[in-house]
Amino acid sequence: MIAKLVKLVAAATLALGVSSAWAQGVMHEGEVVETMNSGGYTYVQIKEDGKTFWAAGPQVEVTKGDKVVVMEQMWMNDFTSKTLNRTFDELLFVGKIEKK
Repeated sequence: MIAKLVKLVAAATLALGVSSAWAQGVMHEGEVVETMNSGGYTYVQIKEDGKTFWAAGPQVEVTKGDKVVVMEQMWMNDFTSKTLNRTFDELLFVGKIEKK
């Protein structure tokens, strides 16, 4: 019974596209390169270890140059923000963008 439940949960997780990083709680810390607010969300481009990526979370006050910390929840490819009229090649959704 437990083995079937574990398999069911694993299949559901894969079907929903939940990243393994979310389960592991991968943290990212870096500098804000660009930021914008729209539709109740803050979008930040973060530079970490010489690489940049976009993250989005609940709206907060951050500015270019701020140091922030985010925890991986879910990566989306080719995500289109209707409120920004912009498509991000890759976007990390987070529960919180925290200033350091």
